[in-house]
Amino acid sequence: MKRLIFCCAIAVALFSACSKDKDGSTQVPENTFSLNSGSPVETPYGFRIQWSTEEGGRMLISNANVNNLSFSGKVTGIQIEIDTFVNGQTYMYMPRESASFDKKNNFSIATTGLDADFSNGNIVSGTGTQLSELRSGSIKIEKDPSETYRISYVLDYTDAVIQGNFRGLMPVVND
Repeated sequence: MKRLIFCCAIAVALFSACSKDKDGSTQVPENTFSLNSGSPVETPYGFRIQWSTEEGGRMLISNANVNNLSFSGKVTGIQIEIDTFVNGQTYMYMPRESASFDKKNNFSIATTGLDADFSNGNIVSGTGTQLSELRSGSIKIEKDPSETYRISYVLDYTDAVIQGNFRGLMPVVND
């Protein structure tokens, strides 16, 4: 009987971790992303790179603390470039060369690396899978007074769709 109750508790936890919206789309839990609606990949680490309050910069969300100088191993993550940070803004993908590109409303670069080797502070070239040919996407970024960021994103690449959420601190790394 205890085993049955335990199995039921696990099933409830698994089915409640991902839920469906009214429109039928799957909601991804915080600090994860899914690739083509597959199993969630945990991404608990966030960093702002070469960040300026007025100008923005790059945001990195990953499964590993790549800011730890001793880290080496596999890394999976998303890197997004925002030209101007506007709190609460939903940015839409648009190629930078487009005449209607507006850096307060659009982004043009978001890359995803899957299972790349990481050593000596860098991704090892030619390892893992790199997604960079973005077709469409949206990114909503909110920051509360305690410096906690809440980011939700959908990135539609030629080969895959990434949907994810991040909530947490994003320390600045100006390398």
